[in-house]
Amino acid sequence: MTVTTRSVPPWLLLTRLLGTVALIGSLAAIARPSAVPSWAGPALILGFLVLRVGSEWLLALLRPDEEGRHRRAAILNTVIALAVTAFWFYLRGRGLSL
Repeated sequence: MTVTTRSVPPWLLLTRLLGTVALIGSLAAIARPSAVPSWAGPALILGFLVLRVGSEWLLALLRPDEEGRHRRAAILNTVIALAVTAFWFYLRGRGLSL
C-alpha cells in the first residue's frame, strides 16, 4: 500500500490562519457592533474571502498536481467560504447582538 502526502507550503498555512482570524474578527464585529467601527465587519469578511479563496486558487494554479487535488481543494474551499460569507450576511441582517 502506497501512502501519498500532500505538502502544503508555509505561506498557504499562514494565509489560511490569517483568513480564519479575519473570520473570527468579523463575527466579533457583528456580535458587538458598538465596540468596532461599522466598516470593520465587511472589511474583515472581505479579507477572509481574499485570504482563504485566493490562497487556495493560487496554490492550485502555481502547483498543479496530476491527481487534481489542489484544484478540488480550491473548489471546495470556495464553496465553503461563500457559504460562510452568506451566513455572515444573514447574521448581520438579523442584527445579531450579544
